[in-house]
Amino acid sequence: RPAEVRAARAAGAGGLSDDEPTPRGGGAEDPLPAGAKGADFRTLQDMIAKGIQEAEVGATSLESDLAPAAAQDPDLQRHRDALRRRREEEAAARQREKEVARERRRKEDEARRRRMAEEMEREEKEEQRQKEEAREREATCKRQLAAASRIQAHVRGRRSRAGKSITSPIVVPVLHSEPWEPGTGGE
Repeated sequence: RPAEVRAARAAGAGGLSDDEPTPRGGGAEDPLPAGAKGADFRTLQDMIAKGIQEAEVGATSLESDLAPAAAQDPDLQRHRDALRRRREEEAAARQREKEVARERRRKEDEARRRRMAEEMEREEKEEQRQKEEAREREATCKRQLAAASRIQAHVRGRRSRAGKSITSPIVVPVLHSEPWEPGTGGE
């Protein structure tokens, strides 16, 4: 089988003449490098790698040949300097914007924390005020209950001594939740 392949290669790419189009579409095949004909796969890989390296070296040497010429052109150098300065200015502007944004976020965070602390303090004061008012109301109600109980006891005693009947001999005092307003008669 390898002998048949070599014979086909030698016969001109499968029996095609030079004026017939090849399967790749060109008029004639690309010339093969020396040693590629009949070479094994490993040798072909090495040849391809060597060709790639030579192309890279050629491109690098071309760039290095162009660099001194570009360095001698003052307009190109000014243009490059202007581009570099503009990039540096843009980077500095971005850095300033970041600093401004960071400072703004810090101030907003500080203001938010201060507002939260003020709100908490206001709520605590309101809660304390409500507790104090509740204590004062309860103390007032207790004083009023004690006064009403003394008055009722006095009235019951006077009625009993006068011989008048008492409709409810067992009176249980009940603490009220809201103080009686003065002048309303306790109702």
